[in-house]
Amino acid sequence: MWRSPESANFAFLADYDAQLARLGALAERYFRDDPNTCLIKLRQFGELLAQQVAARTGVFTAADEAQVELLRRLKVDRLIPAEVADLFHQLRLVGNQAAHGQAGDHRAALTTLKLARQLGVWFHRAFGQDPQFSHAPFVPPPDPEAATAALHAELAELREALAASQSAAERARQLAEEQAQALETAAERARREAEERVLWEQLAQEAETAKAFLAARLAALQQAAQQAPAPRQNALLAAGQAAAQAIDLDEAATRTLIDR
Repeated sequence: MWRSPESANFAFLADYDAQLARLGALAERYFRDDPNTCLIKLRQFGELLAQQVAARTGVFTAADEAQVELLRRLKVDRLIPAEVADLFHQLRLVGNQAAHGQAGDHRAALTTLKLARQLGVWFHRAFGQDPQFSHAPFVPPPDPEAATAALHAELAELREALAASQSAAERARQLAEEQAQALETAAERARREAEERVLWEQLAQEAETAKAFLAARLAALQQAAQQAPAPRQNALLAAGQAAAQAIDLDEAATRTLIDR
């Protein structure tokens, strides 16, 4: 039975804003067939996450503020560490290139998905109630048909790391699901794929509709942050700095940042 779409890597952010989880899920969904759209969704994810940071630290101004200006203010005011600003800027740059130049391949999309996941983990550790949050390994999306040998190898390595972290029961459940899908008839597969398309279309529509409520949510967070006592704000800044030290990038993601 097909379940409602849920992000494999960003679902934990729904507690802060369902829109964050929706955008993460859509980026994962588009990776295989449309890496360009995947990168655009990740740019939108980065924009919303930066606005969340601004609102929760009392410096949010408007939803239409340019991302580059918002990130500049957050960094100058030391509301985000330099390491975190670098991740935000990478999502912004590759997303802009995808939106304006139809650029973006599967390698860039995979790397950016991993960077966005690390940003989400940093945000959860800094602004949640669990600074020691231990996240599961990154869940790689399905291999695209046009994947290169190097990309196949990277995805396989990510799956091995995920499998190593799973319990025997989790691996058995996943294997059973894969075997059940393999035994589907053509008619059953067509019906399931049609249901999936409808659900993903609904998720995309929800993501668009949520924009209308975004300003009100951010304004409420902004007001609460401005009324918070100074010790609370100082604790948030310290948590953000500490969480930045725990950012864990693999070699491919690190190389991307160095090259930029």
